[in-house]
Amino acid sequence: MRRLTVRGLSNGPATSGSLLAIVFTDVVDSTALGERMRDERMYELRQAHFSQSRKLTAQYKGYEIRTIGDSVMAAFRSAAAALDYARALCADPGPPELRLRAGIHIGPLQIEEGDVFGRTVNFAARVVGAIKGAEIWLSGRAKADIDALGARRHEDLHWRQHDKVELKGFSGQFTLWSVALG
Repeated sequence: MRRLTVRGLSNGPATSGSLLAIVFTDVVDSTALGERMRDERMYELRQAHFSQSRKLTAQYKGYEIRTIGDSVMAAFRSAAAALDYARALCADPGPPELRLRAGIHIGPLQIEEGDVFGRTVNFAARVVGAIKGAEIWLSGRAKADIDALGARRHEDLHWRQHDKVELKGFSGQFTLWSVALG
């Protein structure tokens, strides 16, 4: 597993040209699933899920920042790579019992000792927090980066616009985008 202290990413604020895409994932209805599975089986599911996430993080040249509970926080050098990772992980989270939600945002970060901080991270966390079911949502900025890239692999994606979304701790309302899974 690669950490953020690897080549080219140093401690301190990222420069204006150094943007990273942050992905937060979360298992949908994990508390209810944990109640049905019980602790030992749920532990096994989480470990298999984290193993799958690490495999895909490496495949899409990302960096696992941390896992918390059943959630993953990862960073990628582009919104396109972050979206590819999120789509692959939602399609195959490891154990088939799991359904995921993923939130993506891109922007400058504060990097310290293999961890990331700042508005970009907080915003990405709020994007995933706005999702109710098994979906992938992107901030307007991440969606704009996807559109600007114009990658063929993203041409046939079906997007849904969510207007006037309020995100805890951020003033104003935001436009977020969900992409159909599959």
